[in-house]
Amino acid sequence: MSSEHPGLDVTDNEAKSRYEAALDGDPAGIAAYELSGDTIVFTHTVVDEDVEGRGVGSTLIRHALDDARNRHLTVVPECEFVAAFIDDHPEYRDLVG
Repeated sequence: MSSEHPGLDVTDNEAKSRYEAALDGDPAGIAAYELSGDTIVFTHTVVDEDVEGRGVGSTLIRHALDDARNRHLTVVPECEFVAAFIDDHPEYRDLVG
């Protein structure tokens, strides 16, 4: 569960190549990716319209980028949401290759 967003759980569904967010057990969003070697390409992010504006997308991407850092992956932000998040959070810019 996310400490910055109580009730939000983010997991990496490797079989579907996406991070999944669930809010109080209900699906809330996904961040899809393609993994090749030591590079992760974020292709798109979708947040359920019922929870838009509540920080779900940002928490989802923060978790995914923290996981990429822990796994020593280079990030390619093809998704506009991920690219904008990285622009707004310079602590993640070193991940971009």
